[in-house]
Amino acid sequence: MKTYVSGKISGIEEIAPFLFAEAEIELKKQGFKVVNPLTINHDHDLSWESYMKEDIKEMCDCQAIYMLSNWYNSRGAIIEHDLAKKLKFKMIYEKELTFFQKLKLAYMRFLIRNS
Repeated sequence: MKTYVSGKISGIEEIAPFLFAEAEIELKKQGFKVVNPLTINHDHDLSWESYMKEDIKEMCDCQAIYMLSNWYNSRGAIIEHDLAKKLKFKMIYEKELTFFQKLKLAYMRFLIRNS
């Protein structure tokens, strides 16, 4: 099953490659074909919007999405999560969210809708 890895990148650019690579390795061990957004060729103006457009194009060719545990703290990952749910992807989570993480997610969605 082709699976897209989603999680926070902006603000943690130094460690994000390690987090995404670790998830990619684990998913491949389980037999998944993995799309890692950090390995997608980004030949554009390098704006956040351009990254999202390219990543979402790749994501749409997948059947599942793997949400890193930090996804609720990322505007882009929240958008990817919500789109994947609407498109009926298999949803795979690194771990369950705590009440406070869910509260922060709700607040982030509110900010996105009102920005």
